[in-house]
This record gives sequence, C-alpha cells and structure tokens, in this order.
Amino acid sequence: MTEQGDAAVAERKLPQSAAWRFAIVATLVARVYAGYKLIQLTSRLGWLNAAARYARHDRRSAHAIYRMAIRLEGLPIKACQFLGSRADILPEDYVQVLSQLQDRVPPRPFAVVKAVIERELGGPWQEAFAELDSVPIASASLAQVHHGRLPDGREVAIKVQYPEIARLVAIDLRNFAFLIRVLARLEPSFDFRIVIDEVEKYVPRELDFENEAANGNRMRQALAARRDVVVPEVFPALSTKRLLVMAYEPGVRLTDLEALRRLGLDPKDLARRLVEIFADQILIHGFFHADPHPGNILVQRDGRMVLLDFGLAKDLPPGFSAGIATLVAAIVSGDRPSVARAFRALGFKTRDASDESLWWLGEAFLGFAFRHKKAYADPEMVKLFNAEMPRIMRANPVIELPGDVLLIGRVLGLLSGISKQLGSEVDAQQLLMPYLGRVMLEAGRDATPQS
Repeated sequence: MTEQGDAAVAERKLPQSAAWRFAIVATLVARVYAGYKLIQLTSRLGWLNAAARYARHDRRSAHAIYRMAIRLEGLPIKACQFLGSRADILPEDYVQVLSQLQDRVPPRPFAVVKAVIERELGGPWQEAFAELDSVPIASASLAQVHHGRLPDGREVAIKVQYPEIARLVAIDLRNFAFLIRVLARLEPSFDFRIVIDEVEKYVPRELDFENEAANGNRMRQALAARRDVVVPEVFPALSTKRLLVMAYEPGVRLTDLEALRRLGLDPKDLARRLVEIFADQILIHGFFHADPHPGNILVQRDGRMVLLDFGLAKDLPPGFSAGIATLVAAIVSGDRPSVARAFRALGFKTRDASDESLWWLGEAFLGFAFRHKKAYADPEMVKLFNAEMPRIMRANPVIELPGDVLLIGRVLGLLSGISKQLGSEVDAQQLLMPYLGRVMLEAGRDATPQS
C-alpha cells in the first residue's frame, strides 16, 4: 500500500484484515437474523404486539447496519445504497436510515484526497486546476467528489477513488460470498448465490474510472436527442483509473421532495420521465445505467435530470432487447406457456420442464405492476410473493439465468423504489408499450430478407 494509503487507513481506522471484516459483518447478520426469527417464533406461540416488536427490530437493525457500513466502507455501503432505495418493499426505517449512505458517507481528509490527485496527475494539483475545494460535494462507497475549476474557468467535478478501496472490496466480496452460501443453507428460499456471482463480476469494473469515463461518453451520445437529460462531459486528459474529471452539473437529489417543490417541479412528472429515460436506454439503445440509486440522479432547476456514475453500465447483446420485448408482450398477454418460452429464450433454465416458476418470475418482474397499473411494488405485492414464491421456487428452482436480466432486475427495483418515493401514478404498461412496439418493429425489419 502507498504511504498515502497507509495514512488514510490510520486516519479512519478501517478494519483491514479479512477475518476482522468478516467477523463484524457475520456478527451483525446473525444478530439481525436471530432477532427476526425470534419474533417470528414467539408470534406463532401467541405472544402479542408482534407488529410493534418488528418495528423496534427494524429500527435497531437499520441503525446497526448503518454504523457497520460507515465503519467498514466499501461493499457494505454499496449494499446499503441499494437497500436504502427500496422504499417500495422495505420498512420505512431502513429507507430513512440507509438512504443517507447514497452520497453522504463521512469523507476522507483533504490531505488524503490531494495526495491521490497529485499521484494520478504526476504533479501538483495547481498544474491542472485553478481551484480545488477542500470540502467534498459528495462522498460515497468507493470515492468522493470535489468541486474545482479549470484554468479556462470551466467548473468541474473531480471524483477521487479512496486509496485502499480496491483491496477492501476484494475482501468483502469473498466474505459476502461465504455468508450468502451459509444463508442459502439456512433459508433455501433466500438463495442469492447467482446474484453474488454477478456482483463479483461487475463491482471490480466500478473501480476503473477509465471504464466509467468511456461509459459516460457513450451514454452522453446515446441520449443526446433527449432534452430532459444531462450526462456530464468527461475530460479524458485529466482522468485516470482512479481519478475522473467531468463537467460540474449542479442539482438537487431526485428524492428530495421539498427541494423539488421549491423549484416548482412535479415529482410525479419526474417519475414518469425517469421510467421513459430508462426504457429508452434498455429497449432502444441496448445500453443502460445499471446503478440508478437516488444519489446518482440529480434534478436541475429547469427539470432536466443529471445522470451520474457510470461505473456500472451494461451493453446488451444483439437481439436481447427484442427478447425482453417478447417477454413483456407475453407477460401482458397473461399466457403462461408464452412467458416461460420467452424466459427460456433469454437463457433461463429451471430444474424441470414446468412453467410455474417462470410464470411467477414474470409476475414479479412486471406482471403484477401491469395488472394493477403501477410503476412500483407495494405491500400487497410483497405479501403475495413472500407467501407464494418460496414454495414455488423450492418445487422447481431456477438454476441458470443471464446476468443481463439480473442487472435489468436491479434497475427495475431501484426505479420502483424511487417511483414510490415520488408518489408515481404511472401506468407502467401504457408507458412502455410504444417502446416495445418500436423494438418489435425494428426486430421484424432486421428479420426480413433484403432483396
């Protein structure tokens, strides 16, 4: 580790060894899990006030998870960012507490940040920037962002990767994989081993800021025709694998309802446009931002949305968008065999030939939202799937699924949580149909022999 990295660790006292970090996470997971199981057991025995006891445990658990994430940083914070975005399915305490980690992680000292900048640039920061603010404008799981100014006067946002974060993420990935295997044995209904396999594949890419710069430039070109979206320009001459310099685009967080109303903006309209923007990415361009938590989406005074952080972006394989459109059309039709065929065409495999598991997966994916004319999950949906899905998946588990669909599912989950917070009244089926029709039309043209 570099001298600057050693100084940062000493300053923050981050637990560095794999065993230490594992012990902290495993102890907390066991405590939270045991608490819920105890309430569940005593409720079956007829003890009263189960709802109040669940609420107290939600509160305590949320704060304990928050403290653990702050202490460890790295991957635990990324997990909390996702959980804090799921207002559609998680108790309010989890959302209120964990959403604070989307862009307000305790920052590193400026001396550490300056050392990273100067090491990456190969000289004093004053050679590249006319100004560099010492107080960050945002700090998150892998990096923090400082405002600066170029010698020609242009304002920039300077994203600086924490010195030791790559090693900590590698440790956390191994620890999380082990814990998920243990959980799968204890609770077969919660087998997330396929998910952690995908996380191990994609998270390291987020540590490569040159990859993020390339993704950002590509998305900027893809969405150039939309006047309601801003993707900040990247300055490649000043960017490296651990330093990213881009145009400064101010705005308020998408889920800050009070700030949106002060600007005279309608949260429900923003929710609708957000779904349209991501339908555009996934269905039309086949390239999408795969981490749209609220800390990565700002809103400007004129209502334009600023998309940030393209470390996790996905390029879909040829024909995949058409496959998604076929799946959605089957879900809309309500025909179980068609839904199962569409899933299998995308690469899903189940243990046996029954269609039941894939049908329910389609309902969780979009079917329930379509039939209830919603853009987000709600307690009724969560209750239904918690009751039925474990039994169905045990009977015929999904044994293989494409990582592309997992990432799309992640995006849908994040958008669902944001839509709930914005009070969305979007009819998801009605909004998506024009995009689906366009995809199917293009697929038909591509399949037509040319004379």
